[in-house]
Parts: sequence; structure tokens; C-alpha cells
Amino acid sequence: MSPKVFAFCMFLLLAALALSCRPQSQPGKTVPPTPTPQSAGHLNPPGFPPTVLGKPYPGTGVVTIVNRKEGWVEIDHEEVKDLMPAMQMEFWIRNPSLLDGVRVGDKVEFVVVEDNKGQYLTELKILPPGR
Repeated sequence: MSPKVFAFCMFLLLAALALSCRPQSQPGKTVPPTPTPQSAGHLNPPGFPPTVLGKPYPGTGVVTIVNRKEGWVEIDHEEVKDLMPAMQMEFWIRNPSLLDGVRVGDKVEFVVVEDNKGQYLTELKILPPGR
């Protein structure tokens, strides 16, 4: 047997052993889900405090994409104090009327809130040019 064939057979044997050593589920028994923390602060970047669920975090930025059909907007924003550094990201909108009149290139003020399902905008206000 060539060394390559032997190595391949050993790999298959080890993979089979690894899969067979996993705990097997038993029919009729359900495993309770692992509890998740109520605060999504574990998702915050280093240097930012844990997120407070339901707390409004104000920010400003420039709209780069508006997706009315799916209900989100992408904003190139400045640092959102106590939440995240400056970046370009998508925000979900729970109230579609917030997107009324919003266009790519608009400078906006917004309020982002995080809940157990993720982050979403509760306010979105177009700023006049020059602000």
C-alpha cells in the first residue's frame, strides 16, 4: 500500500471515529436549547460597553442604499456613542414609513435600538444640506 493511500485510509478512519464519538440523540427525548444572554453586548466591538436592550442610540451618517422592498437602509455613519465605531452598515426598519422621501446621498440623523432579534432604526430624519 502506498503512503498516500495509507494516509487517506487513516484520515477516513479518524473521521469515522470522530463522528461515532459524538453524543447520539435518543428518539422521544428533546434537548433544551442553550440559554442566550438577555444583553447582546457580547456582539459589541472591543472598547464599547455592553449594549442595553431597548436603549435608543442616536447617530448621524449618509445613506448609501435604500431597500424599501426588504425594509432596510444602508448608512455610512459616524461613531454611534456607546454602541459601535464609525462604519457603513445596513439597518432594518420596523416602520416602512421611515423610508418615505429618503434617497441615496441624504445626510441623516437616526436612532438605533437593539432587541433580542437585532438592531433596527426607530427614527430616521433627513438633514438639510450643509448640516
